[in-house]
Amino acid sequence: MGGQGNWDKVPWRKSRRSGSEDQGGNCVAVAASASYAAIRDTNDPCRATIVLPKAALRGMLDEIKNGAFDLR
Repeated sequence: MGGQGNWDKVPWRKSRRSGSEDQGGNCVAVAASASYAAIRDTNDPCRATIVLPKAALRGMLDEIKNGAFDLR
């Protein structure tokens, strides 16, 4: 599957820490193919899906974990 593939046919995962839907459940879900990752809003999965190379997502997550986007 390429970057614009059919993401409805792959399993989506949501963090267990996001809470249940009745608690707000504000979270994102991720899905992956061999080379790409997709991110979408769990509250509105029909809206835009962000698709990027897996390496780019990995780099962004590393920056988040290292505090690069923390509000200071």
